[in-house]
Amino acid sequence: MGRLIVAAVAAITISGCAVVGAVGGAAVDGMVYLFKGEEESFPVSMRGSLAAAQRVLKKSAFRANVLEPVDDGYLMAFGNENLDGKLSFKKLTESLTTVDAKVRNGLLRQDSVERALIRVFREEVKKVKSQDRFDFRGYRNIRENPDINAKRVGWYLPGNFLDVKPLKDSEWLRIKMPSGKSAYLKGSIAAFTRK
Repeated sequence: MGRLIVAAVAAITISGCAVVGAVGGAAVDGMVYLFKGEEESFPVSMRGSLAAAQRVLKKSAFRANVLEPVDDGYLMAFGNENLDGKLSFKKLTESLTTVDAKVRNGLLRQDSVERALIRVFREEVKKVKSQDRFDFRGYRNIRENPDINAKRVGWYLPGNFLDVKPLKDSEWLRIKMPSGKSAYLKGSIAAFTRK
């Protein structure tokens, strides 16, 4: 009888662990899904990737709000009144780039939009010519510090969606870059606030 009780307790404990493991695994999978994006590598240079991405966003009724160089490539933020998106470009070789699309509506991942962007990108990459470049016309410099002579850490296209915070008694605005770092734009808050 004692052995039967020990065996029953062991079975309940083991299945309880399995339930906790299954629930825990589902929670981890759910968290991974929320932070994951749609990723694919393409046989195109970084320069060609950025030019293709700019055309993809235009075709999708977006514009590249912020372009930020990072150690292994670039980050590009885009959005509208409903969606916030980020494209990551990672240089693997001179002619191979990995693109990762992440799009959110609040906290909800918009995986169908991510897939659509990658699908259109796949088509645009085929049209890239060696002379194609990202078009910087209309973009303003983003600075590392609130000083016109500070290092440029990215570019911003006025008229696009952006969350900004004015610096007290200054003509500078603090913004959050796609990487999460803070940087600065010179100008008035009316020109940069999210509409």
